[in-house]
Amino acid sequence: MFVQSIKFVEAHSGNKKNVSVYGQEYTNTTYKLAKMNLAIRGISANLGEMAANTFTNDQHKDLKADYIMANPPFNQKEWRAMNELTDDPRWGGYEVPPTSNANYGWILHMVSKLSQNGVAGFLLANGALSDDGTELKIRQQLIKNNLVEAIIILPRSLFYTTDISVTLWILNRNKKARVVEPNGQVKKYRNRENEILFMDLRQMGSPYEKKYIELTDEDRAKVTTVYHNWQQEGYEETYENVPEFCYSASKEEVEEKGFTLVPSRYIEFVNRDENVDFDTKMKTLQSELKELLTAEEKSKEDLLSVFKELGYEIKL
Repeated sequence: MFVQSIKFVEAHSGNKKNVSVYGQEYTNTTYKLAKMNLAIRGISANLGEMAANTFTNDQHKDLKADYIMANPPFNQKEWRAMNELTDDPRWGGYEVPPTSNANYGWILHMVSKLSQNGVAGFLLANGALSDDGTELKIRQQLIKNNLVEAIIILPRSLFYTTDISVTLWILNRNKKARVVEPNGQVKKYRNRENEILFMDLRQMGSPYEKKYIELTDEDRAKVTTVYHNWQQEGYEETYENVPEFCYSASKEEVEEKGFTLVPSRYIEFVNRDENVDFDTKMKTLQSELKELLTAEEKSKEDLLSVFKELGYEIKL
């Protein structure tokens, strides 16, 4: 992710020398490979002094990041003991994440690292969108704190490691109206504190290596354009809710639905069965089935004839 991020910065007229990379890895082999991968590309990075557990040995305690990207383990169980990390400052203002699942532990860890204008993008299993109990209380507080900017459901079979559909969360510490000028381009952000953008990309993508799906350049351009248009002033002219694709929900709507972040609870889905003429559909199926059965009968006759000619007649 770090390497691709630097390529993204350079592709958008940025300078990689202005980027400071921080990270942490639990597995020693992966930690060494990551350091080597960054070094041979001339990318300066601080991955901590050693491979270590992010929860129990946070090596960047005082870090405040402008951008965070992560793909944490999904639904990690027993990630802490019952009496461990109960007063950790990373959970400040929130319930302590349950020992049964680390999803919201990862979320709060990233929230604690955001700078005043920081943005985080990370992948989680879809179940995190609607978990009950302690997770619900944490999610409710995240929404009330105006941190949730966008929830994006991705297509299935997008990754080598899992074929399930997963969710891209985007959290933003500052959803207020402001003007910024990155790389000479003026962006006028509107106030989005009362809104969350939901997107469903499950109908997008093209086949890749037979059993996988990839989002094409056109797909990614469409998604990013919608997202950036929704964020900025003048969105009334450039953004619209699209059935089966995107919807901008108010916090009041989210509260009415019990603080669930499942996109399908907000995005309109078309019931295509409502406009189907049942009689016409059945006659079409009748015709297709007749052709299929006729072809099957002809194949059976041909097969019986062949066996008869060979002297091995089959009598039914």
